[in-house]
Amino acid sequence: MNSDGTDGMVAGNRSLSWSAYQVLPPVAVDQLFAPDFANQPLRLSDVAFVPQFEAAAVNWLKKASHEPVEIAKITAKADYLGRLPVRIRSGSPNSFLIWQEVLLSKGLVLLMPETSGDMARLIAAEDTAISNGLGMWRDDAMDEPPYVVAVASDKTLWGRSNLADVKDAIGRFVVVDAVLVSVEHQEWRSYLNFGLDWRRDFTIAIGSDLRDVLVGYKEALDDWIGRKVRVRGVIENRGGPYIALRNINWLCVEAQ
Repeated sequence: MNSDGTDGMVAGNRSLSWSAYQVLPPVAVDQLFAPDFANQPLRLSDVAFVPQFEAAAVNWLKKASHEPVEIAKITAKADYLGRLPVRIRSGSPNSFLIWQEVLLSKGLVLLMPETSGDMARLIAAEDTAISNGLGMWRDDAMDEPPYVVAVASDKTLWGRSNLADVKDAIGRFVVVDAVLVSVEHQEWRSYLNFGLDWRRDFTIAIGSDLRDVLVGYKEALDDWIGRKVRVRGVIENRGGPYIALRNINWLCVEAQ
């Protein structure tokens, strides 16, 4: 899914400060070490590892760690496990490989935006894996598909018919693609409706606090009608499948 600067998952770009390091061969996907960080464990920001693909991911990380790398701190604050979120890249200045981007493009990790930086390349990398059915996005890769769509039976929307429907994903964290049909505004939230019957069809609820940060004013959401929306979160059952948006970085809209 392509997203533009206005309707993308984040607003604005933030430059990163990169420094050269050597990463030790990892023993786990979610804990990396570079000697110059004085035993401060690191983790790749903005992605989550899926158990079924951790082995493939750690194999890629081991190979990539043989080369010198550059590391950029996303924040100076460690997470609850004492790990520092970073981005890592390797290769030459003319062809740097951002580790998150490569892993996403292979379908070995799930995009979980957490920072205020530019997500466009990471979004595009994951979209490539989804569109081509790579890694975790392969039809038979997992018992419960991590990618679902609204109105899965409509081939004209998605180009293929064997996709999982959001109605079958109640209680799970998934990535959902859907075409916005209508918007309902209330004082404290707005509802994005993806079917003609909001009582049964897929709905996204956006609280007024997130809505104001995301679009500035609620009527701006009306411009999204007819466009594809991608959201990630836990599907609740509110008569129909429902996501209460928890993080504005977990929502993006197809560019016009």
